[in-house]
Amino acid sequence: MSQSTRLLIIDDDAADQKLIRESIEKIGFEAEIILAFSGEEGIKKVNDLKPNVIIVLDTVLPGMNGFETCKKIKELDKDFKIIICTGIVDAVDAAKARAVGADDYCVKTADFMGLIHAIKKLIGV
Repeated sequence: MSQSTRLLIIDDDAADQKLIRESIEKIGFEAEIILAFSGEEGIKKVNDLKPNVIIVLDTVLPGMNGFETCKKIKELDKDFKIIICTGIVDAVDAAKARAVGADDYCVKTADFMGLIHAIKKLIGV
């Protein structure tokens, strides 16, 4: 990833945001990491900052949930790459993630390896 890569993490849990950031940095990705704590804040940052590679969403957010947020972001620009990452393990969620336009779906784990693999796949690393 180049320095011009912008990665938006939308998650209402500051500890998870920190762990995701550390996991990304640990594998050597160089990116500007932008944080948002709600779907509404995430959409505003998408509009203002135009993250160009990946948007990581939690499904359970205050206000607008991750699925609604994903759908609204895809309505802004279908080319945004979105990964929905959640602690809720449910095949229905995976189908719902695809239905709202997510490019990938993974389950949150302590090491975030599923997320790292999803990011690598979407950017072609």
